[in-house]
Amino acid sequence: MGTVLIAYRNEVDVATFSGGVWSAGLPVGNLAEPQPTRVARTSTTDPAETTTTLDFGSPMPIRFAALIHHNLTQNGIWRVRLGDDAALSAPLYDSGPLAVWPSIVPFGVGLWGEFNWGGKLSSEEAGTYGIAAILVLDTPVRARYLRLDLDDQGNPAGYLQAGRLLAGPAWQPSINLQLGWSIEQVDTSKKARSRGGQTYVDTQPRYRRLRFTIDFLERDEMFGNAYELERLKGVGGDLLVMIDPDDLQHRHRHTVYGQLAESAPIANPVLGRFSKNFVIEEML
Repeated sequence: MGTVLIAYRNEVDVATFSGGVWSAGLPVGNLAEPQPTRVARTSTTDPAETTTTLDFGSPMPIRFAALIHHNLTQNGIWRVRLGDDAALSAPLYDSGPLAVWPSIVPFGVGLWGEFNWGGKLSSEEAGTYGIAAILVLDTPVRARYLRLDLDDQGNPAGYLQAGRLLAGPAWQPSINLQLGWSIEQVDTSKKARSRGGQTYVDTQPRYRRLRFTIDFLERDEMFGNAYELERLKGVGGDLLVMIDPDDLQHRHRHTVYGQLAESAPIANPVLGRFSKNFVIEEML
């Protein structure tokens, strides 16, 4: 099992965008909006126009990137480059073309009669997840510019869109989260039964709630990360938590882009060691 990854500093929030051809009503700057329903939308699916370059203003450490709630199809490709010049002529990092949808089931493995081409989610199932493309670098790269390229020329919508772009450092604690973490589907739908016995449901959108504890960390790591996370984000700021970055088959199920549901204290149960509980609720 990989170590939990928490991304709460997003350099996209302070970046300026340039390049590409984007809708005037849904501009590329919407990628810096925390609420993923405020999408940025391209005007076409021409790869020369479905791109943007971000300028962070000065070199920033980038370990993690994610494109949240996009509409790219199973054939969609994304590419991330980092560098010190706006043209990215000699990038410090180049992901190369990457499949934007995860391969979650090895070819030939699955329930009898079930077929997922290349092991990828069906478009129907992906739509219920607000599918995200995720990139984790082995080591951070300090770069001033990030170029995002999208390629999905056959997209039936005639445009590409996404609700949020994340890029920045990521915290992986030196001691992994404790056993006992949980994830649940929160359904606030209301049910009522009529006199005749029929059940009627006022259906509401479901979201995920993730609970976990980080324990036994030394003072500097806990206060330099967990304390700063809550100080900067409170219960209104956005963050992304990946319970197990190495679990490619189920990563989309236990990766949550959301907000802290509540504040929680940092505790000092034993000399020199600290713990903290986290509750994250998904943003739709």
